[in-house]
Amino acid sequence: MHRHLLAAALVWLTLCGGAVFAQAPAPSAAPKQGAPSKQSAAPILFTADELQNDQELGLTVARGHVQMTQDQRTLLADVVTYNQRTDTITASGHVSLQEPTGEILFADFMELHDHFSEAILRQMEALLTDRSRLAGNTARRTNGNRIELRRGVYSPCDLCQDNPEAPPVWQLRASDIVHDQTTHTIEYRNARVELGGIPIFYSPYLSHPDPTIKRRSGFLIPTVGNSSNLGFHATIPYYWAIGPDRDATFSPILTSGAGEVLAGEYRQRFSNGGMQLRGSVNYDPVSAPPGTLVRGHLLGTGQFDLNENWRSGFDIQRQTDQTYMRRFSFGGGGSFLTSRAYAEDFTQRGYLGINGYSFQTLRAGTNDSTQPIVLPVAAYNWVSQPDSNGAKWSLDGNVLDLNRLNGIGSHRASLGSGWSMPFSGPLGDLYTIRATTRGDSYYATDQRIDPNLPASNNFAGRVFPQVSVDWRYPWVRRGTNFSQVIEPVAMLVAAPNGGNPIRIPNEDSQSFDFDETDLFVPDRFPGLDRVDGGARVDYGIRAAIYGQHGGSSRVLIGQSYRLQKYNNVFPVGSGLETQQSDIVGRAIVSPSPALDLVYRFRARQSDLSLQRQEVGFSTGPEKLRLSMNYLTLPPDIIGGDPGRRDQITAAVTTDISRYWSASLVSTQNLTGSFGNVASQLSVAYRDECFAFAVTLTDSGTRDRDVKPGLALLVTLVFKNLGEINAPAFSTTGF
Repeated sequence: MHRHLLAAALVWLTLCGGAVFAQAPAPSAAPKQGAPSKQSAAPILFTADELQNDQELGLTVARGHVQMTQDQRTLLADVVTYNQRTDTITASGHVSLQEPTGEILFADFMELHDHFSEAILRQMEALLTDRSRLAGNTARRTNGNRIELRRGVYSPCDLCQDNPEAPPVWQLRASDIVHDQTTHTIEYRNARVELGGIPIFYSPYLSHPDPTIKRRSGFLIPTVGNSSNLGFHATIPYYWAIGPDRDATFSPILTSGAGEVLAGEYRQRFSNGGMQLRGSVNYDPVSAPPGTLVRGHLLGTGQFDLNENWRSGFDIQRQTDQTYMRRFSFGGGGSFLTSRAYAEDFTQRGYLGINGYSFQTLRAGTNDSTQPIVLPVAAYNWVSQPDSNGAKWSLDGNVLDLNRLNGIGSHRASLGSGWSMPFSGPLGDLYTIRATTRGDSYYATDQRIDPNLPASNNFAGRVFPQVSVDWRYPWVRRGTNFSQVIEPVAMLVAAPNGGNPIRIPNEDSQSFDFDETDLFVPDRFPGLDRVDGGARVDYGIRAAIYGQHGGSSRVLIGQSYRLQKYNNVFPVGSGLETQQSDIVGRAIVSPSPALDLVYRFRARQSDLSLQRQEVGFSTGPEKLRLSMNYLTLPPDIIGGDPGRRDQITAAVTTDISRYWSASLVSTQNLTGSFGNVASQLSVAYRDECFAFAVTLTDSGTRDRDVKPGLALLVTLVFKNLGEINAPAFSTTGF
């Protein structure tokens, strides 16, 4: 029999008792709270290749491409039988039932009652909304929202296309599985996790949210490890979904060698921004540094849009002592921690930033009483619209209030304006004229000008005008497959000699190391406390060649010459302490995406000895990349390191296959304390449902109670279950 049209099928159903399928709901008692109504107002839409009706037995049988739809549920099968006396539908042969939520139930045999809400299934499989799968020998559905499976399995992994009968990468096997679609929970009894068909974990009870839930309160997978810093340690995190806009994670850490730690994280979203806070508290009566029985840290960020122009925010970085975060692997690298509160105003041609800073030193032998507290520093910058000649005006203002608990305080007000205009010369050369004037006033407290005299409070000020002319003469040559540019560059800068009275404190211009980025810049100091006075000439040459297919090579080399023999405010070793500066330059060669070469240098003018250089390259296709970087640094006078520093870093990354990857990174110190700074070897496997990574780290850093050592970290990530971080092996102190 040919396939019935939908209208014909509905007429047939009405004549043959099919009205039972499409009956209107009769008045009934209200259903219990949380349970669906047994009645349905929707008719059943029905199509099939062949229909048979036995009125004596009260049976209606549909065969061939049977499709039944009601209440957004669709049943497909080879054969469907309806028993009018028992109000039972049975389906067999390629049976599938698609739910309104998007889940699909498959079975060899299915028996349904109460408008599809009750069902018994044999050899059942379920495809969930994220393509994860549930399967069981037998299953029962009740109330249209609860499925109970016997001897079932769950897995979010795709089956092998070549061998679908092979076990997936991982699966959960249990004697009983319950999927409650009201609470959106999947529960397991006598559960075991199998990896490649091999059991690796057993639990009498296990549960996790179904794919429709992205966040839910509950315990996360614990982590365990062992190290000489902490001894044996275990972390048992608990996640609390407080509301749709906020959550928290509590992570108590139990250690045998460093006391107990309560760590946590709080996150919240607002209509105009969000914030995140992380911190910990440690009680260690045995191995904590003297005077720090209770240790801890706090990290936080937040940002809020106040209106279309204004936003504000904060960054918090604090710990009770200088090595706490590094010992417990909470971070804390670098020389100091910075906390900041800020507000910013963005307009079409201007910017206003108001910031407050506090710093916590991490260097041994220093304390926070000498660290600056900035409250506030406000900077305003405005640039005018270019006129018909391209000339622009600018306005800059700055206010600073800096104090210390022990040491000098600096209070500054600065206002400056500028004008610039570009124009072309008769030979095709390009010029830019700039003229700026800035006035600064200072009030310094507890300032010690003469080490033999007591500290005092002092007023100071200056007016600093500066004029510069930038000249460029680009020569361009076009070839068949390339274009070439050679560009001599020079800048003449003129300003009053000096401009840095001893009564003006120096807070933001202390650290300076001359390199090629400081060429052709009128004021080379990074801050406002020092000005680059006097007259000088910067000169150099740029050259570049660009290939037709994207390759390029670029070179810059230059030098600076100060017209005054004396008037040097740059520190010794910076490269600008003499009248004729060191020679600086860089070369970047990228002939193709498979090769990048970078070389940067600073050479002494007198004998061309290299004071600083950086050599780096990266080569290879995307799936096998090799990079290396060699760095030579001059002595760090401010940081207290008087010796030359040489370091080399090498890295290899490779995609072994579609799922496997590996990387090796190593940094070695070639001078002073020769040896390993840090090395790391990682091997990772990642597919659609599982990730596995092994990381071997060798740290050569020693700082008080933070010791060098070797650590092996094993990470397992199971989709929808969480991850396991297992430091399987860790040794320190050798």
